[in-house]
Amino acid sequence: MVTRLAIATLALLAAAATASAQNYSHLDTVSVYPNQGTFYHDRFEGRKTASGEVFDQNKFTAAHWRIKLGTHILVTNRNTGLQVIVKVNDRCPKRGVIDLSHRAANAIGIRGCQPVTVRVLPPGYEQRCLAQDARFDSVRTRLPLPPAAAKPAAAPKPDPKPTKEPDTDPIGGYNLLLATVATHGEAFELAQRLPESHSGSLTVDTLEGGTALRLTLELHQSRADADRLRRQLRALYPQARVVMAD
Repeated sequence: MVTRLAIATLALLAAAATASAQNYSHLDTVSVYPNQGTFYHDRFEGRKTASGEVFDQNKFTAAHWRIKLGTHILVTNRNTGLQVIVKVNDRCPKRGVIDLSHRAANAIGIRGCQPVTVRVLPPGYEQRCLAQDARFDSVRTRLPLPPAAAKPAAAPKPDPKPTKEPDTDPIGGYNLLLATVATHGEAFELAQRLPESHSGSLTVDTLEGGTALRLTLELHQSRADADRLRRQLRALYPQARVVMAD
């Protein structure tokens, strides 16, 4: 039988654990914190944030009541599994709420208020996020819309690829399939690894059913040239393989 003392002790321990879990230490890059995700009203556009930066709905930023300003965090929509990296540069008066810019909210399919998780990222993401706007612009223009706004998928076409490799290169040439991932966050991480000289050739599209994202370098080169590039990028993309261009 559980005694009153034991119940009281368990209650105190649970309260202490809850308090500890909500410390949002910028040094803790392991814990995942549950929050409610929402987004800024347009009336805040152009105003100064708590960090002194000017708020821009087109930047990957967020407001939180406790997380240290300047901290980079990974926000995951628990309903869709979509992820985005943002910088906390403002304060939100509501506890347990992360207020996202329109751009960040759209990236993970936030409509109104939805459950999300927040994880503090370790040092080293600062430079990645500085380049995020320019790099992610080129990637996200070809990323699929969040499920809530996605258009119905067209009926799949029969696979035109021959069962046997032709002796000569096809007219369209060959591309380099870098990787297939499950979330936008993973797609962004892999896109960040790509050398700047090849970033203009990167496309990201969704596979049938919307369950995965495919990162491809649109090369339209000979098989030998595409395979040469695959070997050059092997350390960054160990799963890369040469595929026939559509």
